[in-house]
Amino acid sequence: MAVIDITPDLTIDRIVLDGAPRPLLTRTAEARLGATHRDVLTRLDQLLMANGFTSFTIVDLAREVGCSRRTLYEIAPSKEQLVLIVLDRRLHSMGRAALGAIDPASDSADQIRQYIQGAIGHEVFSPMMHDLVEHAPALRLVERHYRFSMSVVQRLVSIGIDRGEFAPIDPAIVAAVVTGSSHYFMASDVISDTGVPLAELVSGMLDLVLAGLN
Repeated sequence: MAVIDITPDLTIDRIVLDGAPRPLLTRTAEARLGATHRDVLTRLDQLLMANGFTSFTIVDLAREVGCSRRTLYEIAPSKEQLVLIVLDRRLHSMGRAALGAIDPASDSADQIRQYIQGAIGHEVFSPMMHDLVEHAPALRLVERHYRFSMSVVQRLVSIGIDRGEFAPIDPAIVAAVVTGSSHYFMASDVISDTGVPLAELVSGMLDLVLAGLN
């Protein structure tokens, strides 16, 4: 992943980007699988995001996505590992979209907004999030990605302070509030209970947090 330029002399540091979680299925490994297997992974992503994973067996998954069990086992040796690969691919898509949304010409507040909102179209949906609660390996995977997101927001806040755009404040606190709130909106029933779309919830939260940084 390339360094994302924020200004000519301020960047999302290589040390921050080097802290990004490594994919469980590297791009090289995924390319070796071939088009059929990649299509299966895409269909699995759609299935598991919409329905979660605890109720499915390998036989169920093969039937639902229209492939053989052998095809699934060629991707991963077990249902658990298959679920982790699907989840990890989704989380990496979120991360790439978020970093790619940052406009180097924007001020720091807009860059934080762009980063957080850039991932919304790739969010992990509630059925999957609900199943993660009882699945320790998946929770650990989400935690690694969550910690990386915090480090990016923390760096963006630090840049804003250095620019004089934000009042002096602990960047780690801001990062925890911003990323923690976004994660909570996805993991809880707030969306269904309030009827407010995720994008609107996140935007409202960012309005409050960013206003407090001036």
